[in-house]
Amino acid sequence: MSQVSAKLSRVAVVYRTSPHGLPSEGGVVVVHCSDPRYQWHFHEFLRNGLGIREYGLVAVPGGPQLLARLEFMPKFSWAGWRWLKFLVDLTKPERVVLINHDDCRWYWSILRARDPNRVREQQLADLRAVQWEFSERFNVRIEAYYARLERGEATFERVGT
Repeated sequence: MSQVSAKLSRVAVVYRTSPHGLPSEGGVVVVHCSDPRYQWHFHEFLRNGLGIREYGLVAVPGGPQLLARLEFMPKFSWAGWRWLKFLVDLTKPERVVLINHDDCRWYWSILRARDPNRVREQQLADLRAVQWEFSERFNVRIEAYYARLERGEATFERVGT
């Protein structure tokens, strides 16, 4: 037994999930923001609002903004599209779901904005642009949503192209 194998065999199990059946690799790819204020809401919406049980996930600050064509951050967009191509090739999804949200601190920081309407309009423009570009690159149904928090509850609006 190698030293690495010996060390791995001594790793203590700290948690075991309940059985959920055999996971599938296909179905849906989701891109959303990693803001902790929204995580439970996003997952509830995906499961209960859209009926999605399993999905490949890309969660980063700004979510779908990662895929927007930004002149000042082209490497972000390049990496984002590489990750999405990998997931699409791997999972062969039937649909892709993009989710942005109100008061996204990533958008506030990159836009250096003071006007919430300007931030929202940029987010919606980015969602529409990413939907269009995604449909040009891949033959997959794409949906986009915008979430808002009010009194601890989130509402989700569909964003069309």
